[in-house]
Amino acid sequence: MNEIREKINRVGIQILTASRNEIYMSMRYFDIALSALDYEMNLSTKSIGTDGFKILFNPSWLVNTYREWPQDVNRVYVHMLMHNIFRHMTGRMERDEQLWNLSCDIAAESLVDHFDAVCVKRVISDEREAWYYRIGKDTKVLNAQSIYRWFMNHSLSPREIMAAEKIFTMDDHTFWNGQEDEKENPPKQQEKDQKWKDISEKIKTNLATFSKSMGDKAGDLLLQMEISLHESYDYRKFLRKFMVVNEEIKLDMDSFDYIFYTYGLNTYGNIPLVEPLEYKESEKIQDMAIVVDTSESCGDEILKRFFHETFQILHSSDSFFKTMNLHIIQCDAKVQMDMKIDSKEKLAECMQHLVVRGRGGTNFKAGLSYVEKLVREGEFRNLKGVLYFTDGYGEFPAKKPPFETAFIFVKEDYIDIKVPPWAMKVILEPDDILTWSENNEH
Repeated sequence: MNEIREKINRVGIQILTASRNEIYMSMRYFDIALSALDYEMNLSTKSIGTDGFKILFNPSWLVNTYREWPQDVNRVYVHMLMHNIFRHMTGRMERDEQLWNLSCDIAAESLVDHFDAVCVKRVISDEREAWYYRIGKDTKVLNAQSIYRWFMNHSLSPREIMAAEKIFTMDDHTFWNGQEDEKENPPKQQEKDQKWKDISEKIKTNLATFSKSMGDKAGDLLLQMEISLHESYDYRKFLRKFMVVNEEIKLDMDSFDYIFYTYGLNTYGNIPLVEPLEYKESEKIQDMAIVVDTSESCGDEILKRFFHETFQILHSSDSFFKTMNLHIIQCDAKVQMDMKIDSKEKLAECMQHLVVRGRGGTNFKAGLSYVEKLVREGEFRNLKGVLYFTDGYGEFPAKKPPFETAFIFVKEDYIDIKVPPWAMKVILEPDDILTWSENNEH
């Protein structure tokens, strides 16, 4: 029995090895990813899947598929590479599992369908084209996050979802959490994430090289990787770039000496020898300008997102001094409105009576020049930087202003906009208002 099992396993490994070699000959930029997965027979699946370390296959399914059409094995192989390269397994259980799985499959297949490599090339069915068109009308880039958000914003019937699954499901996702629960074995999960993070970065470098000679053949994948694989971190860390040190009225318990305090109470009754200072030095934001692009190219949903995130930032009591000097500036081709905020109460008032002004063209120079004017007039005493919410469609200033500037894009609507070398490019994650991605191009 063991000999038969070993023979079947060996046949499956030979098929996958042959598939890997064929993919490598046509798509050499995947060389690192192709060598990153081992092969293992697994009878718990009816087809094939990956856990980030191995490809686990049902030998009966693999042999039959290879016999009928070897190209289908190549396609599912590349499909699984897409799941790993874009790290679709990460954070899976934090979402609707069925819709996230489907979103990942559509994202992977949209790439595989448009690869020109002979080993995976086939005519795209009308059903697939219909789904790509339907989702693409509202989504600029067909990555998993954008597709998932599209599903959450559109109430599809169970029959429609099942139809989409029948068209796009290629592999078994039950292995995505690994053979062991990731909560019980976080080091294993971290190892997998780090492994594919490193591989993805190397593939991006390969693609940047190959795309020069291959044109669009590698360019679409490179664009998706640039958009989807940004590092994320809490926006409070990002805001530290704009903080200053100042004193504020607050008990400084860090400099308080409990020994002298208790000694005084014990010796003299209720007379402590030392009391905590009533002020302390803090590192927070005092002056800040936030410019919101209200041009015609920014739709209503994007503008809602911009203002929502702006008010979320200002509600962060840990990042701002109690007395603020903040300006929220609406600007299209020219400055349309300047709201000055000096307290949380004024912020609440602005939220209640918010009116969007603009809908003209886009001119980043106008917004930044206006902030420079405020600095010259003494409106800002210690301005460290400007946050500029935009969709990126406009002319950037060639010269660096006398303060740090971060252009902030909403990730779900983001395409690869090149900002000036002196500016910061920050990509806002749509799934979590406290998570940011930054590509600092200094």
